[in-house]
Amino acid sequence: MHPEDLKKTLCTTFCGGISVQPVPTGYAISSAFEDGLGDAISFYLTHADDDHYIIEDDGSYLAHLIAKDIPIDQGVRGQLLDAILSSGNAHWDRDTYEIRTDPFSSQDIARRAIEFLSSMIRVRDLELLTRDVVRSTFREDATRALMGTLGRVANILEDEPIGSAFRDFPADLIIKPRPEFEDRARAGAVYFVNSNDKLNEALLLQMEQRQLDRLDFEVIALVEDPEMRTIKRKNFQRAQNRELAMPIFREDELGAMNYIRRRLGYPKNLIA
Repeated sequence: MHPEDLKKTLCTTFCGGISVQPVPTGYAISSAFEDGLGDAISFYLTHADDDHYIIEDDGSYLAHLIAKDIPIDQGVRGQLLDAILSSGNAHWDRDTYEIRTDPFSSQDIARRAIEFLSSMIRVRDLELLTRDVVRSTFREDATRALMGTLGRVANILEDEPIGSAFRDFPADLIIKPRPEFEDRARAGAVYFVNSNDKLNEALLLQMEQRQLDRLDFEVIALVEDPEMRTIKRKNFQRAQNRELAMPIFREDELGAMNYIRRRLGYPKNLIA
């Protein structure tokens, strides 16, 4: 195919899917690209003044992420969202959840519309990537919560075994009571569970603990998601039937922290 023929074919395909409809504030534009539900990704070209425009969406997509308990205003996810929008010269309104640009000249409409559409498409990846992103922020969030709950009464170490006899079973966090609390609290090996493999790691340590008859520490599998979308029900059942401690973090973080505190033997009035 000749390059010019290919160019015409591509232009026909891309342009043929665009719909422009006048609205009171400017124009409603639907693109040829679809979201996960099969709806066209759309936005508005709005008059700012005589020769300047703003491009914005209706705020429904970011509101949809918030409704799915995907925090877009903090942590890694917030940084990723801001970076995506910044690359398209856009930002989002914290009150309305609308994504919009600053005013620009009418001469730049075509370029800015393409930039904005590119950002809108990439922002949709937040939902697709959220499971991997949440896995990274889960560790960050859970570590922060445990430090806030037990940091003043225990030494908390990352990626360490509970002892030399268990060097093949490193936990995500090791919690050891400080000397003044050793007579009333136990050590704990905490696994941040958001996969079947991580749940199995906790079970393996528990099995080794029982095999060696070591009852001086607790094995705790801190499960991230109450819906357990990344853990097979059969695996959860196996762990539950073997009495593995499995508090659930999301949607009840304080309750999960109190569970761990009680499990390790720290009275509530010791926690600052």
